[in-house]
Amino acid sequence: MRRIIYMILSASLLLLLSCREEGGNPAAKAANEWQRALLEGKNPAEAHFQLAELYRNEAGKMPLAIWHLHEFLENCEQDDPRIPEARLLLEHLEKKYYAELQSRFERSSMSDKDLRIRLLEENSQQLRQWITRLNRENFALRDLLLEKERGTALRPSPLPVQPPPPKVQSRVHQVTTGDTLSKIAQQYYGAGGPAQVRMILLANPALEKNPNQLKVGDKIIIPPPQE
Repeated sequence: MRRIIYMILSASLLLLLSCREEGGNPAAKAANEWQRALLEGKNPAEAHFQLAELYRNEAGKMPLAIWHLHEFLENCEQDDPRIPEARLLLEHLEKKYYAELQSRFERSSMSDKDLRIRLLEENSQQLRQWITRLNRENFALRDLLLEKERGTALRPSPLPVQPPPPKVQSRVHQVTTGDTLSKIAQQYYGAGGPAQVRMILLANPALEKNPNQLKVGDKIIIPPPQE
């Protein structure tokens, strides 16, 4: 009898590999989120613990809670403070589930063999349904990953943005003894030709009347050189 019960328990625990909740209640939504976290490999120990908490008191989900507790103990850190609680809960649920199965056998009018076959058939049917759904979800996730990788590979690398060259500001020159526009242009532009002198005159219209008569102390605007 014990061997039969453990065979049924093992078959039931296989459902955990692909179990997903339906419905709009908060518990079902939470289960969906933690199951998705398992599929994506995000903090599996935490996901298994939370799913065990969700399933522990839900009708028909005790095997799921037992399986998730086993997985939590295998995946958690050795110093996780929830380990003693998880072990006690696991022992309690296993005893409770064993007692329920034993009671079901005792109340059944079928033979042990017929009851075992019926239970395994029920579990197998559920298992096939969950595996089919899991396969669809895995294919969808695979397609999303391939599409993302393909888009990343085809996307050209952005060209580095060159900062604009610093803008050269106009400067102010104070006239000293002996200064001429040509000399001043030579000082600031490296050349004192007509083009450079003309730039200074355009920035200082008052000098155009007497460009050769600069007064000592006057201030002249020196525009930036033209490119």
